[in-house]
Amino acid sequence: MRRRQLGIVLGALLLATGGCTTTTGKQAEDKPSATASATAPACPGGTFRWAAVTREERLTEISPVVTVKDGDHGWITFRPQLVRDIVPRVDTSDAGVSAHRVLAALAKRLTWWDAEQFAAPGEESADRRPSPLKMGTLGHGGRYVDAKAVSVVEGSFTVDCPGRAVHGSVTTWLNGNTDSSLECGVDPRTDKAWIREAYRLACGGGTT
Repeated sequence: MRRRQLGIVLGALLLATGGCTTTTGKQAEDKPSATASATAPACPGGTFRWAAVTREERLTEISPVVTVKDGDHGWITFRPQLVRDIVPRVDTSDAGVSAHRVLAALAKRLTWWDAEQFAAPGEESADRRPSPLKMGTLGHGGRYVDAKAVSVVEGSFTVDCPGRAVHGSVTTWLNGNTDSSLECGVDPRTDKAWIREAYRLACGGGTT
């Protein structure tokens, strides 16, 4: 009787062990396996063909008008305020071409620049801290304003990657500001659109 009971117990243990093994295997099959995120193949080579590259200065900041009386001497301070935010971006039809590579190719296309001088995606022009500007009055009265601009570069391109052509576009801006101090009532007489825009915004009216 004891031998029979022992055999029944051992048999139950083996069945239980086998059942656990089977269940574990089923769970492993049902559980999705971890896989690397799908990415496009890298494209280390390939020649960039630029369809269009433009560069222009765009108004980004302008100060309130400061009024100076005739005979006043000393310094006045301009405190720039945001007009527009230039948001850099690189768009491609294929993630195998990185934003850094696009900026490096753009710098090569422009000859005189390198990629580090371009704002990368995420480096918005509005993120820079506006810096006040001081100017001597020299006793000359008038209504004055200071404006700032950045040099914006835009382009579209195609790059030949293995087995495919990748298309894209880029918008960025060059580090550094361009400044212009204007006097309301005195036509700036310039063909630069950003200066004419600053004059109209600050002083009203138009320019010739």
